[in-house]
Amino acid sequence: MKNIIRIITMLLILITIFSMAASVAINDDKDVLIIAGDKNYPPYEFIDDDGEYRGFNVDLMRALAIELGVEIKLVPMDWMGAHAALINGEIDAIQGMSFNENRAEIYDFSNEYLVNSQVCFVKKDNSIIFGLEDLKGRRVAVQRSDFAAYTLAEIGEIEVVFFSDLDEAFSKLINNDVDAVVGNRLTGLYNIQKKRIEDKIKIVGYELNQTPYGIAFKKGNQQLVKEANIGLENLKKNGTYQKIYEKWFGKEIKPEWKSLKYTLYFLSFIILLTILIILFITRLNLVLKREVEKRTHELEMINKELEAKQLMINESNRFKEQVLDSLGNGLITFDKDGTITTINKNSESLIGIKKTGALGRKYNEIGLDEYFDMEKLKDCITFGTVYSLEEKTFYHNHRNITFSYTLSPLKGDEDVHIGAVLTYRDITEVIMLRNKLAEKDKMQSLGRLVAGIAHEIRNPLTSIKTYIELMPIKYDNKDFREKMTQQVPAEITRLNSLLSDLIDYSKPKKMKKEAFYLKDIIVQTVELFTAELDKKGIILKYNIEDNVNIYADKQQIRQIIINLLINSIESIEESGEISFSIKQDEDKIIMEIVDNGKGISEEDMDNLFEPFFTTKADGTGLGLSICYQYVKENNGQINIRSKENIGTTIELVFKNNFEEDAEEGGYNEQDFDN
Repeated sequence: MKNIIRIITMLLILITIFSMAASVAINDDKDVLIIAGDKNYPPYEFIDDDGEYRGFNVDLMRALAIELGVEIKLVPMDWMGAHAALINGEIDAIQGMSFNENRAEIYDFSNEYLVNSQVCFVKKDNSIIFGLEDLKGRRVAVQRSDFAAYTLAEIGEIEVVFFSDLDEAFSKLINNDVDAVVGNRLTGLYNIQKKRIEDKIKIVGYELNQTPYGIAFKKGNQQLVKEANIGLENLKKNGTYQKIYEKWFGKEIKPEWKSLKYTLYFLSFIILLTILIILFITRLNLVLKREVEKRTHELEMINKELEAKQLMINESNRFKEQVLDSLGNGLITFDKDGTITTINKNSESLIGIKKTGALGRKYNEIGLDEYFDMEKLKDCITFGTVYSLEEKTFYHNHRNITFSYTLSPLKGDEDVHIGAVLTYRDITEVIMLRNKLAEKDKMQSLGRLVAGIAHEIRNPLTSIKTYIELMPIKYDNKDFREKMTQQVPAEITRLNSLLSDLIDYSKPKKMKKEAFYLKDIIVQTVELFTAELDKKGIILKYNIEDNVNIYADKQQIRQIIINLLINSIESIEESGEISFSIKQDEDKIIMEIVDNGKGISEEDMDNLFEPFFTTKADGTGLGLSICYQYVKENNGQINIRSKENIGTTIELVFKNNFEEDAEEGGYNEQDFDN
């Protein structure tokens, strides 16, 4: 009977396919993978009330396209029309189709990503129906045109009630209008999740008519099938498939017999564990008897072992001391009371403090205040505050010396704070080299600025040239003379301003804090890169609050923006986007620069601010290092978040100390008029 039904069904499908083939019209775009699906087969694929094409298959195909790096076009169609389009080669695939022997002769299929089956749903409190054999003499709901009706007909003596969909059938089950619902397992799970009745419905019995389900391709398209299988496997490995599955079908509702099976497994485990415990106790009694006999001998061995362990501890302490002394940096540790517990040999050479005279003394008794910030040292010892890459410059032996140091808390058992560790090194030569290379990096930025300014100069020069060329023929025109007398001086002023900014930027200066509007410096700096932004087709966006004022070194802030903007531009190949935003509250000013470039790998994130670290073939590795230094000098903080192939967000946070700095610096609101 089943075989006859299948043959008739296939004949109807083939007749419909060939009759509809001429009417199917799909956009033939060779650069796009065209995938068709059913118009109304929820939750697999359907067009919702808003006209959106949604469903499990739709989400899976879009995720597969991203995984394979291809562009797809999803085409909702009548089911028979989709078959015709695939046979005629007008589409590349049908996104979801059950496998059978007849279809395998017509299509190639991907690996299955679902198994369709039919199950029996009953109310949670049901204690009578445990499978299909218990449905005799009862009212059972099925979805119209579902194969479940044939299955129930073969059992016989069942009153079958047809409904348009399982959603309506479950409503009847909840209201006790039917005794059970038999239908597609996954469609049922979707409707149960949609109606939020997971606590009212359960599955009983075994799954019936299990059929593999996957992507159908035109016969012979093996390369596309292979790529699709690889993509599906990757989606399962990275968890994307599971998320899509749970979105549409919810968590698995296990049949009652499976829960019973797990209960039996648990009881078996308990019995086995009990037997093992009994055997263990028996064995333990035998061992204890033998242990009593060996006790005297063991006591002697314990003493020998203690002596050996003490020797090992002494050897370990000597080894640790050698390791600490061999470090290229100075190292000092303190307990929670501020007493020095460890000091290595490099500390003696770097700060001239003898180990024998320092151990056991307080941190404020041996002259550390000349080399380190004592308040920060006290905070770390007392409260466990972390200070990384701090710097302090002092005068010693007729020259300035700079130390870089880090303060970290020491933790004991159960993560209890027990003290602090100070590590430091002499970076005087590094500072000198960094300053020289910073100037070199600035000159490289200057070169890019010159290119930008050259582009900006052409615009006013073009206007001036146009007026000069028109003067002989339009000088008698009053409107022409008025426009010329207005616009030419304005363009000359614009040229002078650009050149003044360039000269001002190129002059070496000491750090000089002043009051200025942060928006102005951003807009002025970005304008110099207009040509490069236009060349790459990069869109620039602003979300900046007006009148956000800051007290800082203007040239250093400008250099920070230049370096970060250059990095963003270089990370975008073409047609990207860069956005600037500024937010202000009572405590801080936050500036963000966001791009959708190639991003930064996780392994490179830890080295971003290290001098000379670069991933560019012609880079100096100083751009972000200089930004870090300048931000610190202006009492700020820089944070970077990035993901490869997604983009980078750089956050600059400055203290909103305008009023305090105004009192110290002696400026007022009139300073912003300039």
